Amino acid sequence: MANFFSASQEEQQEILLAFWNKFKYIIITSLLAIIVFIGSRDYFISSSNERDFLSATLYQKYMESYDEEIGEEILSLYPNEIYSDFVRLNEAKRSFENGDTEKAIELLEIVKNNNNSNANFNPLRAAAKTRLAKIYLENKNYENVISLLDDSDELTSSMYELKGDAENKLGRYSLSRTSYLLALQNSTNQASRALINMKISDLEGEDLD
Repeated sequence: MANFFSASQEEQQEILLAFWNKFKYIIITSLLAIIVFIGSRDYFISSSNERDFLSATLYQKYMESYDEEIGEEILSLYPNEIYSDFVRLNEAKRSFENGDTEKAIELLEIVKNNNNSNANFNPLRAAAKTRLAKIYLENKNYENVISLLDDSDELTSSMYELKGDAENKLGRYSLSRTSYLLALQNSTNQASRALINMKISDLEGEDLD
């Protein structure tokens, strides 16, 4: 069960790569602006940056220990900041591994619905949707998988594959084939591409509904 829920290396890479390809020029420009800005002493004494430093320090402690109490402290003090979403993703994984699927879904739903970025593609939201889709698929809630991913602005290869899996289970073979082909189109991992091709080969003929 733990391996089922854990994000694969390809899943992490494709989310980050898609984010980089879409926003690399904005990121580079922002970094240059920051470099210029930190030349000012006012940058170091602003309250917002002190808050960022404290939240980052607390998150570092959490990552070193994975202490649930520190995670709860972050969620309490900084509920709308990006560190809290990282904590929610980690705690959702812990809850799922401990058999508390309901708690895992609750935490992932919060990350999915958070809007701490104006960008169409948010890697944390993408990770939350991917993991939610895996849970729904494991629980045979195939319609939930499809509605979740149909509502996504931008899908990764893993998302297309999960959507194809759900459509396949529902006997929607033509839709499943389309999703698998899109998964292939968006994947650069040879092992994953081989698996998707096997799924395409195993598809039945006529749709059942």
